[in-house]
Amino acid sequence: MKLRIENVSYSYNEKTEALSDVSFSVEEGSIYGIMGETGSGKSTLLKLLNGLYTSSKGKIYLSGEEYSTIPPSTLPFRVGLVFQYPESQLFEESVIADVAFGPRNMGKGKKEAETDAEKALERVGLSKDKWHKSPFSLSGGEKRIAALAGVIAMNSEVLVLDEIAAGLDKEWKDRTFNILLSLKEEGKTIVFVSHSPDDVATYAERVLVLNKGRALIEGDTREVFSSPLIPKPQAELIRRELLEKGIPLYSPVLTLEELAESIIKVGRG
Repeated sequence: MKLRIENVSYSYNEKTEALSDVSFSVEEGSIYGIMGETGSGKSTLLKLLNGLYTSSKGKIYLSGEEYSTIPPSTLPFRVGLVFQYPESQLFEESVIADVAFGPRNMGKGKKEAETDAEKALERVGLSKDKWHKSPFSLSGGEKRIAALAGVIAMNSEVLVLDEIAAGLDKEWKDRTFNILLSLKEEGKTIVFVSHSPDDVATYAERVLVLNKGRALIEGDTREVFSSPLIPKPQAELIRRELLEKGIPLYSPVLTLEELAESIIKVGRG
C-alpha cells in the first residue's frame, strides 16, 4: 500500500473543521480520484498528503512510514503537489529554471538539476522553444504540464494533482491524462482531484467522494458511480436516455467507449 490515511481530521481553527475522520488507502502504481463539491475538503486533503498541512487527528502513512517519522524537508519531494492554478507555483524567470527548482532544493547542483528538468520537459512534451521563456507566457495547458514537469523532475513517488485538467480543451485534457497514464505504467502513484465525473470515471481505479469534510462514499470506481448520491458521467446519462427510448442498455457504463460497446452488442442482438 503506497498511501494509507487513517481517521484523519484537520481544523483551520476551533470553529472550522475542514476534514473529519477520513480514511482510505491508495495502492502503489494506481490512479486514485477524489470528488466533492466546492468546500468539501478536497484541496485540504491534498495539502495534508503533500505535508503542507499536518493533520489535527489521525495518521497518514507513505510506504508504511508514518508521516511524523518522515523528515518534513523530504516529504514534499516524495509526494509532489501540482496546484489547481499553476500560476501559484510557477515563479522563476524561465520554464526550465522553474522545473529545476525542485531538484535544486533537493540538494542537486545546477547542472544536474537542469538535466533533470530537461528530461522532465521532454517527458511531458513541452517544445524546446518554450523552455527558456517566461512560464507566464505559456498557454493554460502548457502551464499545467510545466507544473507537472516540476514534480516529475523531483522523481516524486506520489503525484497529487488538484484539478489538473480543469478548464482545458479536449486536446490538452487528453494530452495531460495520457502523461498520467504513462507515469502510472512506470509505477508512479497518482491521486487527483476533479469536479468532472467523466474524468474520474475514465481514469480513476478507486474514488473517494467528500461531502462537507467527511467521506460520503469510497470504493471501486464502478461501485461509487452506481450510488444514487453521486453525479453520473456523460456516458451513463446518455445510456439512461436511450433506455427510456426503448433501447435495452441495462448495464451502467462509465465511459463513451463502454457505451459504444453496449450499443454494438444490442445491435448484434
